[in-house]
Amino acid sequence: MKNFMTILGLIIAFNFNSFSQQITVSGIVTDDKEAPLPGVKVVEKGTNNGVLTDFDGKYSITVQNNEELTLTYFFIGFDKQEIIVSNRTTIDIKMSTDQVLDEVDIVGYGSSRSKELTGASAKVKGENIEKLNLSRMDQALQGQISGVNINTNSGSPGGSSSIRIRGLSTFGDNDPLILVDGVVYDSDGLNALNPSDIESINVLKDATAGIYGVRAANGVIIVETKKGKLNSKPRIEFNAYRGVQQTAKKLNLLTAEEYAVIKNEMFAFGGQDMPFANTALGEGTNWQDSVFQSAPVESYNLSISGGTGNTRYSLGATYFSQEGIVGGSKSNFSRYNTRLNLSTDLSSKLTLNSVFLFSSDNRSSLAENGIGSVLYNTINAFPNEPIRTLDGNYSYLDEVADIINPIAQMENSYNYSIADKFVGKEELVYKFNEHLTFTNRFNYNYASVESKSFSPLAWYGPGKYANTALNAELESPLVEIADSVFISSKD
Repeated sequence: MKNFMTILGLIIAFNFNSFSQQITVSGIVTDDKEAPLPGVKVVEKGTNNGVLTDFDGKYSITVQNNEELTLTYFFIGFDKQEIIVSNRTTIDIKMSTDQVLDEVDIVGYGSSRSKELTGASAKVKGENIEKLNLSRMDQALQGQISGVNINTNSGSPGGSSSIRIRGLSTFGDNDPLILVDGVVYDSDGLNALNPSDIESINVLKDATAGIYGVRAANGVIIVETKKGKLNSKPRIEFNAYRGVQQTAKKLNLLTAEEYAVIKNEMFAFGGQDMPFANTALGEGTNWQDSVFQSAPVESYNLSISGGTGNTRYSLGATYFSQEGIVGGSKSNFSRYNTRLNLSTDLSSKLTLNSVFLFSSDNRSSLAENGIGSVLYNTINAFPNEPIRTLDGNYSYLDEVADIINPIAQMENSYNYSIADKFVGKEELVYKFNEHLTFTNRFNYNYASVESKSFSPLAWYGPGKYANTALNAELESPLVEIADSVFISSKD
């Protein structure tokens, strides 16, 4: 009996101690305007113990009381909060709106919250652009936004493209209006921007862009570059990558033996003597393997951002280089970018914004698109002909007048251009109140394009349209001076 009473006492003491460790916490959850929030999930951190607030935002939860007791408050559209209880039995919570969900779109000369915007617009975030490792800015829009079509005019490094928003809308110029931090940018110059410098891209497709007038008839693309934050330590970022590009797929062309057989059949059907007495020529020359090559691509980007109590700054520098899979250094493209975005609060209502963007594009190019281009000659060159003859000279491909040796064509190509572009703005913004702001902006835009080209006296064979020399004897001595003689033009 004595042992039984001892065990019973221990059980009662244990249960009493267990109950004494539990407390009930209650309170009211409201939003930032002090309106009750029903359906907020209140959870004891680290457990499955939780309740929901009622219609009046009230809750009551029984939890295990200890020094690490923490309650977590969840609600869609609001920031999660974690509160240490510290023996309190009443905790009222005011939840703030989740700023991530409250996105802002740039429209006209101002901005609008995405959920309040009724016009046709779309947005691409800078963080998504950076993940793609793009070489050109227009690629950031390709396949990302409905109604926006990107047509590539050239596959060579640094090649241009055309942007169409909802198709062709006017006669003549169909390019959209492009604004970079409020500065008008031409569509060709868009690719001068560094994709890593972009904070966001907003595309306005309809009357939302009406404030820009007739220039917005083809849509508006608004680019915002990265900015610093007030009261933040300097943040230094360095990003780099290097890769190799290769041809994804080549055309399935005839071998030398297949070519000889088909040509013999053609001549035989015409009642002529067959040109090939022996058709066992094997694979012959694969001109695609000779023209296409592995080409390196590399990018280096350095950025510094931060801010003080009244100043925000962000600056960056980038170097990008890409060689062509056709021609290598003969179709090379390199770009240098520098950027500065500076904002200073001169007073509680007056702000000075400064933007400086500079780019320098250097490009070497080959003949492309259509008859006479390198790829045209590559896929039409005869597989039974070698690249070079036994004497070391390039073969002439005598059979057709408009087909020349593509390897010789690339070697005799000397086309080079330099495009320097400098844009920026100085902007004063005076905020009268929450709904009225006065902005005075001064923009500047400068571009310089210099191109150099040289056509050496070259001999590609008898009757060839591309010949610039009278005979083969003039080819060698004149090609040697190609690096020092240029015909130059400047805009």
